[in-house]
Amino acid sequence: MQVPSPSRDASITGRTPGPFFTCSGVRGFNTSREGRVAVGRLEGRIALVTGGSGGIGRAAVLALAKEGADVALQFNRGKEGADTAVAQVQKLGRRGIAFQADVSDANACHQFVNATIRSLGRIDIVACFAGHPFHRDEWYKPFAELTPDEIQRPIAIDLLGSVYIAQAAAPSMAEQGHGSMILVGSTPALTGDTVGIPYLVAKGGILSLARALAQVYGPKGVRVNALALGSIATEVTKRGTRPADREALAQEPALRRWGTPEEVARVVVFLASDDASYITGQTIVVDGGYALR
Repeated sequence: MQVPSPSRDASITGRTPGPFFTCSGVRGFNTSREGRVAVGRLEGRIALVTGGSGGIGRAAVLALAKEGADVALQFNRGKEGADTAVAQVQKLGRRGIAFQADVSDANACHQFVNATIRSLGRIDIVACFAGHPFHRDEWYKPFAELTPDEIQRPIAIDLLGSVYIAQAAAPSMAEQGHGSMILVGSTPALTGDTVGIPYLVAKGGILSLARALAQVYGPKGVRVNALALGSIATEVTKRGTRPADREALAQEPALRRWGTPEEVARVVVFLASDDASYITGQTIVVDGGYALR
């Protein structure tokens, strides 16, 4: 997850030893197709991933590329992580570009989508992982003491960021008659909780957004689903939680452990592929059995 950029400017970056191409003032890089991996489930498709510079988003970027997709990823302040992810995508023989944008800015989201289409040709898959970063003091702050800004930030990034990306990308997917959109919610948005309430509100909105968009764009061949994620072990969650808290959280789901970004990424690939061709408007719970409590 990334924090809002101090600038609303947006630009594409990429790195490869191969030739680069320029599109309307933004720069991306092409790669050779030498050494391509075996044909995957997503061969020839174009994926757009927000929050792709680290954590679950980066795992999704790499999983999509391994299955054959070219990938455009959004980052905010994590340029180094974005460059590394792009290099890994290109090493797999896929095209990869990185775009800096603040997803809470509707114009920046439209710029990202338009630049992806100019650079890679179209968009077949959208996965929204950009989110407000975890701050322990905000998460455990009593609800009545939360400031308007603390309430609004998760909604602006997690929920409205997904709304703006969907607004920008869905029309072109509908026009081409196919596409898969994966939005990211959370298990506590289903079960409720006593902490992190603004985050839960944002994630609950995402689950509703997925159901609504599935009905709006289903007749055009675009599938929209959501993930409800439990405790997933990333660099951010490891830094933001104390060892005792991490152990306690590990004991909550039926599987008695944290999930991994790679486990989430495999579900993203499934939903993006034709294996899920008759699945839309669903919330796929990926929480190790937390919601069974």
